[in-house]
Amino acid sequence: MTSRINQFGPWALVTGANSGIGAAFANRLAAQGYNLVMLGRNEKTIQQAAENLTTKYGIETRSIIVDLSTEGFLQQVSDQTADLDVGLLISNAGGDAMGALLRVELPDLKQMLHLNTTSHLELVHHFGRRFEQRGQGGILLVSSTAALQGTPFLGNYAGSKSYQLNLGMALNYEMRKTGVNVTVLMPGPTNTPGLTEKAAIPLSTLPAPQMSPDAVAKIGLRALAKNKPYVIAGIVNQIMSGIGSLLGRTGGRNMWGGLMSSIVPAELRVR
Repeated sequence: MTSRINQFGPWALVTGANSGIGAAFANRLAAQGYNLVMLGRNEKTIQQAAENLTTKYGIETRSIIVDLSTEGFLQQVSDQTADLDVGLLISNAGGDAMGALLRVELPDLKQMLHLNTTSHLELVHHFGRRFEQRGQGGILLVSSTAALQGTPFLGNYAGSKSYQLNLGMALNYEMRKTGVNVTVLMPGPTNTPGLTEKAAIPLSTLPAPQMSPDAVAKIGLRALAKNKPYVIAGIVNQIMSGIGSLLGRTGGRNMWGGLMSSIVPAELRVR
């Protein structure tokens, strides 16, 4: 399978590559013939995923076991990719700490904020410079439709995802003459462990259809090939985002606050 996105090769780096949307990106890129640098925290799962893709598609892989929420991770990534011609960055890893802000412990909020903001900044800055020097490349930031409004019970998450959205949108403009494409992908509810395995807040019960990770990855890669500044994954998510926009910032917040209020348990509320 070929695509215009193949101009970014021969190596792609994918964070959070062993599950969910990251795994879907890795599979699609491997099918296109990309060699993969796969980042994740769990050594067993990331190495097994890499071996499976090598066996299935005959590509080269390199696993980097690293926690992107910790200080100093970039040096490890830089050292272990210095000898590779990486041309594509899929900055996908992220996390959440859900509940009313005052009901979530501060260390959890700070760890999530670092993972969802600083790690993306460091990766984009490092590989963006490398791509600029090689005269071509691609950067895909995975944000969320939560970035489009202050989302109650996901306030810190929504704020961090808004950072990714604005960072990527600005970078798309700044790099438009460098041969480097930059796109922000905004999924809504997606059938990943992050959605389906939340015991405290059952996000899977929200009245919105769950997209498959593969469908989300496909949309993101197509948008990146066209150098779109951003793309909202799926028609339903686009409609919901449009309704939120029509309602205004406060109205959009209230809409999502009502949806979230129906599933958030009492112990994770302020009152």
